[in-house]
Amino acid sequence: MAVTVSALAEIWDNSMRQSCTVYKYAGADATGQPTYGEGTATKCRINIKTERTISDTGDYITNSTVEIVLPASSEIEAYDRIDLPAGYQQGAVIREVITGVDMWGLPTHKAVRIA
Repeated sequence: MAVTVSALAEIWDNSMRQSCTVYKYAGADATGQPTYGEGTATKCRINIKTERTISDTGDYITNSTVEIVLPASSEIEAYDRIDLPAGYQQGAVIREVITGVDMWGLPTHKAVRIA
């Protein structure tokens, strides 16, 4: 199904210089293990975010998270599996998909967080 996307989606798409492979979640096998369909290569941008906070005891706490930005037209959902380029985590399960929108509510990109 075609998705109507924002004119800004092209700007987001042009910023994606990496690629990843997405495997759609298909269900669970007889032992309860997740199963996935064939992989689909798509372009992406990987953002590593680092946050430094101070705890109640005055200690510094550093947290790093990975956010993967995909085209707005990507058919991706929570529980799908994603393989990132070499040097990054392989076989990560997507735990959240956030769709970015413009001021008219049209999708511009999708950002996923992995487990």
